Amino acid sequence: MAKTALITGASGQDGRYLVALLRRHGYLVHAQSRRPSAPGTKDDGIRWHLGELTDGAFLELLIASTKPDEIYNLAAVSRPILSWKAPRETAEINAFLPQAICELLLKHKPDARLFQASSSDIFGDGFSERQDEHTHCEPKSPYGVAKLYGHRIIGAYRQQYGLHACSGILFNHESPYRPLSFVSQKIAYAAAAAWCGVRDTPELDERGRPILLDGKLLLGDLGVRRDFGFAGDYAEVMHMILQHPMPDDYVVGTGENHSIQEFCEVAFHSVGLDWTDYVSVDPKLIRKTDSHYTRANPDKLRAAFNWRPKVGFAELVSTMVQVQVKRVQEDLTARSSAPRPAFGKVDSGLP
Repeated sequence: MAKTALITGASGQDGRYLVALLRRHGYLVHAQSRRPSAPGTKDDGIRWHLGELTDGAFLELLIASTKPDEIYNLAAVSRPILSWKAPRETAEINAFLPQAICELLLKHKPDARLFQASSSDIFGDGFSERQDEHTHCEPKSPYGVAKLYGHRIIGAYRQQYGLHACSGILFNHESPYRPLSFVSQKIAYAAAAAWCGVRDTPELDERGRPILLDGKLLLGDLGVRRDFGFAGDYAEVMHMILQHPMPDDYVVGTGENHSIQEFCEVAFHSVGLDWTDYVSVDPKLIRKTDSHYTRANPDKLRAAFNWRPKVGFAELVSTMVQVQVKRVQEDLTARSSAPRPAFGKVDSGLP
């Protein structure tokens, strides 16, 4: 008999890869989204549920009616900078939602297995060269604080009630599905636009300014270093963690890190451009509370599952740029009949 899975926040980047993965494994997938434009609404083994997870009645009906074998809680206010503008909503979704799910599982499906998407932002900054499951946590934003509560409460319910509840402490993971509000996709889009000859992009940054204005992309601290992985690889890890007979928490990352400057170098080089001709630093974009250095120590994950990422940093960045090239070309074609050069085959899925 096919397993049933429930994915919250399923229309986001991680959800798209996870839905596809679970369908390949033959699951019946219930996918929650707050947006009516969720992809794949036809009855192909994916059943969409539109509603707000902060609505207690909706959440309880969702769990009670689907009675899932596995739950993947991906729902979150997903950017630390946004959490300063909506700290209460951040707490409700990132902190209290995981606890509400645990309570409802005890009531309706205590044998279900729960994966909680935790975050490397729980660690804060500067306490160790590599972060693992035992690294000291001192988050620096409402996002990180709320994620830490969600992470800790999962462990508490596992110990108190014996729930099969796990947290994956996810380090930065990117893909062609990343929204343009994330710096990784902003860089990929700017490189693509520059290659296509665009100097002023129709897409805007967080200040309402064209991402590429007069041929320049403005960024904050280029020295910030992150452990960048591929979201599709991390979706596979989420599934593997829930198949393990013993529930536990795992750091999920590549074990490498790269600076924002390196991301720019690879992105622009992938289309034959010099990043220094297009990128400038704007001190106003430097964030006081950003973690400046993350690098995972995934030894526990590797020992348990013999896991290694399939997609490396350069391939990930290059693919993101290629997909944005196609996007920019399509936009230019829609606005002008002038033909554009073909970049070559583009595949947003990666291996």
